[in-house]
Amino acid sequence: MKRKAWRSILVLTAAAFVACARSPVESTYLQPSDLTPVATPFSANEIVNLASFTDDATITSAQIQSFFASTPYGYASFLDTYSSNGVRAADGIIAAAKQYTLNPLLFLVRAEMDGGLVGLPAYPSSANQVEYVFGCGCPDTQTSCDPSFAGLDVQASCLGEALRESLHAIAADGHTDGGWAPNAAMTTLDGVSVTPKDASTASLYQYTPRVNEGAAGGNWLFWNLWAQYAAAFHYTGASTPASTASIGDACTTSGSCAYTGGLCATNYPGGLCTATCTSTCPAVPSGAASFCANYAGQGGYCLPVCNPAASACRSGYSCTKVAQFGSSTVGQYVCAPAS
Repeated sequence: MKRKAWRSILVLTAAAFVACARSPVESTYLQPSDLTPVATPFSANEIVNLASFTDDATITSAQIQSFFASTPYGYASFLDTYSSNGVRAADGIIAAAKQYTLNPLLFLVRAEMDGGLVGLPAYPSSANQVEYVFGCGCPDTQTSCDPSFAGLDVQASCLGEALRESLHAIAADGHTDGGWAPNAAMTTLDGVSVTPKDASTASLYQYTPRVNEGAAGGNWLFWNLWAQYAAAFHYTGASTPASTASIGDACTTSGSCAYTGGLCATNYPGGLCTATCTSTCPAVPSGAASFCANYAGQGGYCLPVCNPAASACRSGYSCTKVAQFGSSTVGQYVCAPAS
C-alpha cells in the first residue's frame, strides 16, 4: 500500500532531517522577538487546533507576499524577492499548503524556526540555510544534500507531506508512527508529559518531539511564532476542520472524503472513503494509491492499494487481490473489507 511505502520514505526523510537539523536549543537564526512570549497562556497539549492547522483557504499568496514585504520585524524579508526553481516563495508555500490541505502559516513558522528565513533581510551566506531549510534531502551533512531537494518550494512540499502523513496515520491507525495520538499521554525528548488535544498537535510532536518552553527548538516556539504571525495576518483561526480523508480512510459522512466524487461507505468497518469508477480513480495527491476494483460484483469502487508482504490495511480490512472493473485480466492487491 502506498501509505506504507510513504512511511518508509518518511523514515528516511526524518533521518535526513535529523542529520541536517540544527541543535534543538540553537537560536542563532532567530530574532529577539521570536523568543518573546505572547500574552496568551501556553498549553503544551494544544499547539494549534486541527481546524486552523488544515485551513488552506483563508490566507492567499498575495497576503504572504505582503507579509514578506513588511514583516513583524519592521523590515522586508529577502523572501519578498526570492524564488526557487522559478517559483516565488509565496507561491511555493501556497502550492504546498493546497496540495496537503495545510495552513500556509505553518510553513512560514517552520521557515523561521529552522532557518530564520522570515527575519532575514538578505540571502544568507550559507545557501543550505535556505535551499534545504527543512533538512529534506540531506542524509549526512549540509554539504552533501541531494540537489533534487533544493529550493524552498521543494522543501515546503516535503514538510507538507510529512505532516499530512502523520494526520493520515492518526485517521487510519489512531496514532502516528512514533505513537503520538490525540488524548494519549506521551513524554517529549525534553521530559515533558504531553497529552495532545487533537491530531494537529500530535502531528507537530511527531515532527518535533520537544516542548522547550521559552526557548528555541520545540513546539513552544512554533506556538509563539504562530501567534505572532497570525496577528500580522489578522488571522483569528478556523473552527471547522477541513475535509482531509483519502480513499481507504475512515469516515462518517461523504463530506469528509476530500476528493472529487468522495463517497463514504458507512456499511463497512469504521466507514470507508471510496468513489465509484469505471477505469481510473480520482487523483488524491496526499493519499494512498488507489485501484478501480470490481469489488464483490457490486460495481467499480476505488480501494487503496496494498502490499501483501507488508500490509498496512486498517482494522477490519485485509490485503486482497481483486480484478479491475471492466477487465478479466488486470488485478491488484487492495485493502478490502474482511469477509
